[in-house]
Amino acid sequence: MTADPITIACNLCQSRDAEPVRHRDRHGKPLRAVICRQCGLVWTDPRPSAEQVREFYRSQYRVEYKGIFEPQRKHTLRAGRAALERLGRLTSLLRPGARLLDVGAGGGDVVYLARAMGYDASGFEPNQGYADHAARVLKVPVTQGVYQDARIPAASQDAVTLFHTAEHLDDPFDAMTTVREWLVPGGLLVIEVPSVEATCQQPHQQFHRGHLYHFNLVTLEQMGRCAGYTVVTSGTSPDGGNIWVVYRRSEDPPAPRAGIPGNYQRVRRILDGHTSLTHAFSRYPYTRPAQKLLQRIREWAFIRRYASSAEVLAALAPRRA
Repeated sequence: MTADPITIACNLCQSRDAEPVRHRDRHGKPLRAVICRQCGLVWTDPRPSAEQVREFYRSQYRVEYKGIFEPQRKHTLRAGRAALERLGRLTSLLRPGARLLDVGAGGGDVVYLARAMGYDASGFEPNQGYADHAARVLKVPVTQGVYQDARIPAASQDAVTLFHTAEHLDDPFDAMTTVREWLVPGGLLVIEVPSVEATCQQPHQQFHRGHLYHFNLVTLEQMGRCAGYTVVTSGTSPDGGNIWVVYRRSEDPPAPRAGIPGNYQRVRRILDGHTSLTHAFSRYPYTRPAQKLLQRIREWAFIRRYASSAEVLAALAPRRA
């Protein structure tokens, strides 16, 4: 019996030299994830059409992933705290009043807090319920839509952010090249995604149909270079679960879309070594439940004082002098 053919070329190096690395999603349903033997990028193959992916995110994803159509106060608190940390990476790089566009804006948390910090921030979000929440409850300029349909003038943005968005896109390289045209010369692109090298969660929970691509820091940095950026700074979250890169629009020729020697072997070794047994002998099955319980208690103590998501974010917003 021969393996099913690879149907989608690698979004980074354009190779079709790939092999399966997983066959089930976090719910035990069939989902084939493959890894490129040339560069180490991981993606879902096969997958629905681009139109089906858009409709999934417009109407189904939030309900399937969180069981809600629009965020509750606890979701706003978590997203708001994360937004402050992520925006903190930009404070030394952006002038007051800089124009910032958040792609995949969720419930509007980044846009709300960026505006509170003095930036001219706006965004768009594919999910109807979350986009409506941002505009109606938070009263921030977030519209419903996808980047392919956005009418953003060329060279109109000082910074564009994609926080946990790129992994959901059917063509993240195209998104990066599109965003480059929206940026002023020297403008910033910021991307944060889950790390394919993460071992802080159970191995069977790592892949699900909402994430179409899986990066490590090497592939994420290199995709930006190939799309016409230089890397300003990058990093990994303390638990290894997330990675982020701040890029700057470059006027130099982009890097070639080629393989990355050794990265396939690195990613494959980590994925193969992350098993239920090795996870059981790590600290995470014992420390993460306690940390989550403490987090839930603290969240309840915080949100019980506020009646709406807008009030929660207002309490989190930094006070300007």
